[in-house]
Amino acid sequence: MVYIETVVNAPIRRSFHRRKEPPPPLEDDDALQTFHYHLPPELEEIVQPGHLVWAPFGAQEIQAIVIRRVDSAPVPTKAILRLARPEPVLTSQQIALAAWIADYYVAPFASALRLFLPPGLLSRADSKSGARVRREWRVALALAPEAARRRLTALGRATDQARALAWLLEHQGAPVAVTQLRTECGLRGNNALRALAQRGIVQIEAGQVALAIDREAATAALLRLRGADKYAPIVEALAEAGAPMWRHELSAKTNAPLSWLRELLSAGVITMQEEIFVRDPLLGRNFPSDVPPPLTGEQEAVWRVILTRGFEQPGSAAFLLHGVTGSGKTEIYLRAIEETLRRGRRAIVLVPEIALTPQTVARFAGRFPNQVTVIHSGLSQGERYDVWRGIREGRYAIVIGPRSALFAPVVDLGLIVIDEEHEATYKQDAEEWGGDKVFYDARTVARRLAEMAGCPLIFGSATPSLETYYAAQQGEVILLEMAQRVMGHGKADEEGKALYMELPPIEVVDMRQELRAGNRSLFSRSLASHLMETVAAREQAILFLNRRGAHTFVMCRDCGHVEECKRCTAPLTYHAEYEGRPPRLVCHHCNQTYPTPVECPRCKSKRIRFFGAGTERIEEAVREILPGARVLRWDADTTTRKGSHEQLLAAFANHEADILIGTQMIAKGLDLPLVTLVGVVAADTGLFLPDFRSGERTFQLLAQVAGRAGRSQRGGRVIIQTYRPEHYVIQAAARHDYHGFYMRELAFRREHGYPPLRRMARLIYWDKRLERVKQETKRMAAALRYRLREMGLEGQASSLLGPAPAFFERYRGYYRWQLLLRAPEPSAVLRGLDIPLGWRIDIDPLTTL
Repeated sequence: MVYIETVVNAPIRRSFHRRKEPPPPLEDDDALQTFHYHLPPELEEIVQPGHLVWAPFGAQEIQAIVIRRVDSAPVPTKAILRLARPEPVLTSQQIALAAWIADYYVAPFASALRLFLPPGLLSRADSKSGARVRREWRVALALAPEAARRRLTALGRATDQARALAWLLEHQGAPVAVTQLRTECGLRGNNALRALAQRGIVQIEAGQVALAIDREAATAALLRLRGADKYAPIVEALAEAGAPMWRHELSAKTNAPLSWLRELLSAGVITMQEEIFVRDPLLGRNFPSDVPPPLTGEQEAVWRVILTRGFEQPGSAAFLLHGVTGSGKTEIYLRAIEETLRRGRRAIVLVPEIALTPQTVARFAGRFPNQVTVIHSGLSQGERYDVWRGIREGRYAIVIGPRSALFAPVVDLGLIVIDEEHEATYKQDAEEWGGDKVFYDARTVARRLAEMAGCPLIFGSATPSLETYYAAQQGEVILLEMAQRVMGHGKADEEGKALYMELPPIEVVDMRQELRAGNRSLFSRSLASHLMETVAAREQAILFLNRRGAHTFVMCRDCGHVEECKRCTAPLTYHAEYEGRPPRLVCHHCNQTYPTPVECPRCKSKRIRFFGAGTERIEEAVREILPGARVLRWDADTTTRKGSHEQLLAAFANHEADILIGTQMIAKGLDLPLVTLVGVVAADTGLFLPDFRSGERTFQLLAQVAGRAGRSQRGGRVIIQTYRPEHYVIQAAARHDYHGFYMRELAFRREHGYPPLRRMARLIYWDKRLERVKQETKRMAAALRYRLREMGLEGQASSLLGPAPAFFERYRGYYRWQLLLRAPEPSAVLRGLDIPLGWRIDIDPLTTL
């Protein structure tokens, strides 16, 4: 008997890390939540690690992923029922990486495995057909062309049937996917095609069916299926034919519906070669050719190190490419990909935001035509599935996307690039509630994946995260630096050599002095003046404020009441009318909306006032001083539609607007040569939050948004408005001084025991009952302190803070209290504990708010 070990796609309501010792990958089935089954004889030679199967689980039938084949089982086993898909959905390397993720991030193994699968592929219980592949019917002419033309004349030219028939004749009547024909002819449904088929003018083909095993084995397999009698005519017809049959012919002969064929397909009795309609998000897009420019001296030196130590030496090497904004980091990525493809391998390129994907894709697809694809949450579920399948089949050499693209099934991975590696979006947000999410950091997982694949990993940033730069200082990552800004967009001197340019000068405006001078505007006199000059010169400006909405809170001037969300302990933001939506108050945590108050709900006063400013208010202020200026706003409220990021970026790049107002999206690597002015409206927004990374995040935002200015011969300037101009973060940003900032910030982290000097874990408990939250966090704190004493760690490099309310104690209707654990290896401390549902375990958190 052949046994298999599986991970089931169902919630297991018990602790998933009860053992104190770290489980070796794929060997501790209790810690990894695996379950054993045996294979029925007809599937013994078919089922392999990575296969998706249907299995009995209590009173249900559920899907399970096969982890490995084993010689024995520790308990009596049941047989799996059937295959859910004919081919494996995961590779052995992906299974091993998922096991590592589950252990490192103290997460369920099933949750880690789901990271590697496209949405919709897995089903829970009670489905009999398994995860359905999008199969496509084909339409072809059933008549000779002349006879079809006579029918077309009789139909006329104005009907759906006529348009479809005319298109088929124009394309020589060759088989075409139904969805393609519907798109080409503007058909809303299949009625016209059905009518043509009933008249015998076209035939609709649906792929071919054949026996996967011999007749005797197929008959034996039927006996193990419920309702075996109904399947017998299918096997008999295929055996008599002795060759594949068209599905419509088989159905006509046996009256077998598609669901019966899918049952036999899952059981391994038949094969179905069907036309699969592939939805490619880049299909039909034309990208301008990108010719490699000559490398600068700095780039040449950096590339030589990567080529030698990353490609020519065996094993895996990690590099930190620390280059100022505009130093040409992307060209290094392109050279590394070119070398990877030359060696017959493939690459993954991570970008921090979907908004950056179109710009990156254009550059990479221009250099490597027909070899690039994208995968991200902005695609439809069907598109994501088709891209995932295409990647797995090796149709694409380069995969671009946000953090989830790291889990794409790339065949023979030879390079990983993480652009703008400092961005917090590379970490799964532990504030998200629902399901059993894995709060992984793509940068950490990428290092592990690169080691497993034996390939180079390149981190790139002008403002690296302290953890990565510290790792480079410790020799764990190879540090490569580029301090010169290159004039982009093909600019070169007479000898073809790249031209250099200075980083834009930064002016720091003390807004306290502006108030003393009587200026109560959102804009300092300097920023307002330079805005006018920029627009008059037909150049472009960017205004940055990391707050959306019109006003950040609403208060009664009589009793001081502030409007708060009923589900969250957070003030509501006022949003003005936009695209037909009326003015409203919005919670930026749960997106709950409320009507704008006309009187105070506490004292009934009508003296309601709106305070603070967001991007909407900045847009209004710009129109007041520059009524003729063309203004675009780029924030979460203006980018809700599919493709809106790309449309906004294209509009601004094509100079359809003079001023772009935005939140942190506009600070993420955009290359806009006409931008000569960047204004930071309020640099202090996040500087004084009670979080140990607030200074680092503020510096990175300021340095990155400043880097959007002066990327062409026009030059540029940056104006930073602040109420604390003397703060070391503001001063370092104004000097473009990353190294000075790093040394000051590292000293602060060392003094207070924060990362990268000490590792942390954040444990957050969620419940709708406050007393329950207090009791559970108190219990967990006691258990953790006992565990630290048991391990001999208390009072050394380990400590526990809390329990205490989170910064926003109530969030989406849940109360949240937290514990902060500092330890050399937090997962080792947590591994011995019973962790009930309701806890969120965030290893190496990016925030403590």
